[in-house]
Amino acid sequence: MSAYRRSLAGALALCVWAAGLATAAGVAGAAEPVRALSRGTAHDALYDVAFEGLDGVAVGGFGKILATVDGGLTWTRVGSAPGGQALFGVARRNGRCVAVGQQGAVFRADDCRKWSAVSPYSQARLMAVGMNRHGVAVAVGAFGQVAMSSDWGASWSSVPVDWSRFVDGGAEPHLYAVDVSDDGSVTVAGEFELILRLQEGRWKVLHKGERTLFGLRLLGNGAGYAVGQSGAVLATFDGGATWRALDSGTQAILTGIAATQDGQVIATGINVIVTSGDSGKTWRALQSPLVRNAWHQAAGISDAGSGPRRLVTVGAGGLILQVNN
Repeated sequence: MSAYRRSLAGALALCVWAAGLATAAGVAGAAEPVRALSRGTAHDALYDVAFEGLDGVAVGGFGKILATVDGGLTWTRVGSAPGGQALFGVARRNGRCVAVGQQGAVFRADDCRKWSAVSPYSQARLMAVGMNRHGVAVAVGAFGQVAMSSDWGASWSSVPVDWSRFVDGGAEPHLYAVDVSDDGSVTVAGEFELILRLQEGRWKVLHKGERTLFGLRLLGNGAGYAVGQSGAVLATFDGGATWRALDSGTQAILTGIAATQDGQVIATGINVIVTSGDSGKTWRALQSPLVRNAWHQAAGISDAGSGPRRLVTVGAGGLILQVNN
């Protein structure tokens, strides 16, 4: 087994360790690069966030589900997973939401507020979910799990992957990120720096390396980014056909990524948030106790179509931050 392979349990244990470092720092002032919008208890954690315009949803530990209608400025609790399973991924399209998590848990809401459980197709931990405007959703997780739904998450089936084609020894890599495009193609990322694409029923390797990738974001203009271990940031500008490494300026583990078509990029990680305004050519590490003393799992960007955007991160202690531009 590669020395770079990090088990899912190891990655989560690192997050728990980092969460213990979180401090009770006060709300950041106007001069600070970040502002605390919401926070939970010391034992809370938020693992993912998704926006559609000004409407957003965040999910996390103990099945917590939060919602916002003002671009992330304020948040309210709208539900929780029965049994308290942690939710690691969430997707929102056309006002509908799907969330996934522990023990193959899948939850859906046609209005992103009234949530119901879906019978899991397996007990494998699911780490991320993506969904397109046609209601095609794909969830990925532990040991190479890939599942697909064509009805907004109401029913699911397993998607086979012959891992012996892509990984030495046929190991089943943990998958941490997924994108589902409106044309139906599916892109996944995870261990061994793998970025794979499913198109017209066939899997193809787009990138392979040694580090683990935890976050993936593809944009409609052909740009896209993936982040992971040792400060890894990969970028594509041809729709994912080719990828190249960018210098993020950090060696920290990066876990989440969000971006806009005009070159604004934000990456989150263990005790670090880095931003770029030029499509990843240059990066700025945010200097604040709110950043340095916690892990930041995921990022999202709310946008009303006119006026300022809001860059939001979620992570340890249920902390939701706004990144000040």
